[in-house]
Amino acid sequence: MRITTCLLDLSRCVTDAADLVSPAVVDHHRRTAYLTEQIGRAMGLDADILGRAVLAAALHDIGAFSLGERLRALDFDRHLLEHAESGYRLLREFDPFAEVAPIVQHHHLDWEFGRGAEYESEPVPREAALVYLADRVAVLFRVGRDPLAQRTAIVCAIRAAEGERFHPEVVAAFVAVARSDSFWFGLAEGVTPLEPGHGCDLPVGAAMEIDAEAFASMLAHIVDFRSHFTATHSCATAAVTDVLAGQLGVSPATRHELRVAGLLHDLGKLGVPKEILEKPGPLTVTERQVVDAHSYHSGRILRTIPELLRVADWVTHHHERMDGSGYPDRLAAADLGLETRVIAVADIFTALTEDRPYREGLDRRGVLRAMNEMVVQGHIDPVVVDVLGDVVEDVSCAVDSAQEMALAARDAVLATPVC
Repeated sequence: MRITTCLLDLSRCVTDAADLVSPAVVDHHRRTAYLTEQIGRAMGLDADILGRAVLAAALHDIGAFSLGERLRALDFDRHLLEHAESGYRLLREFDPFAEVAPIVQHHHLDWEFGRGAEYESEPVPREAALVYLADRVAVLFRVGRDPLAQRTAIVCAIRAAEGERFHPEVVAAFVAVARSDSFWFGLAEGVTPLEPGHGCDLPVGAAMEIDAEAFASMLAHIVDFRSHFTATHSCATAAVTDVLAGQLGVSPATRHELRVAGLLHDLGKLGVPKEILEKPGPLTVTERQVVDAHSYHSGRILRTIPELLRVADWVTHHHERMDGSGYPDRLAAADLGLETRVIAVADIFTALTEDRPYREGLDRRGVLRAMNEMVVQGHIDPVVVDVLGDVVEDVSCAVDSAQEMALAARDAVLATPVC
């Protein structure tokens, strides 16, 4: 499935998903992108170089899979290379982002009076030094406080690290733009090249065709790799969805869309803390509400890309039930299309086969028995479940293959094991 969009819109989708992790990290990527653009223009960078830098800034912390990693990345004095390496490995899997992957990889590399121009005998992209300084300024800036009152302290902190941590040319450009009150007001207001209507004149803001499934796969990895309990869930759900759609005679175009939806159905779970995902016992009412919100957020994020509106609708409602007892909108059978019903069945089948902190995964017979009980209870579509039963061997083979590929991808992406 190919869609027409621009790289900045894709990065905005990633950023919105990453911001679900905690209120403490909301808009950090956007502010870093704003700072990168402003400082880069002061440096006189050409449009291609500046565009790459802004895109890298918009994606720089996506390798920080947990809340703890994201919060540690917001510590001005910490030097954390693990999430930068993971981000690099993740981005290089998706061709349109591959060019900025080395920038993300080195965005915490100190300048060390010129030694930072290389890493392990390889040249470091010039843009990495720009994103590094922009990231650290974004960390120092305090939202809600008078922006002009913060100027002197932030400028002094950056200048104090000139040469040792930060490239002198980047520091000089930052000091120059920091003299402008408008620069600080823009930072406070969150005016960024990632917002619709910004009028970005950089090449990364131009429309292009991209492979939606490849993009969805990258996002699914960000969601799933947070816990070993979910490491293969989205890819396996997409595989089940694909087999069921084929058996049900869904058109090839819609089948592709359904695979994308299967990969992205749990995108909103980035807003569910790891301690809830891995809780060994029953959830409290509050914890259950946090989990239940994930389908709404999945759809909200995907609606930022117009060509994924159908996918957004399906993933929003994949926890609705035929009897109207599901969430988030309490829709009943008459309001649920076949696509939504297929994703719901695929998600449940996959989840029941997987180990969870509170139970072991069920075998094939146990899964089908449990799902038929859900049919009797009025929760899921009997026709789709019947088809599942007819092709359960094909489904199981597809799941095994998808899980094997997802685990290989996890090993290739993670700089350190999930724990």
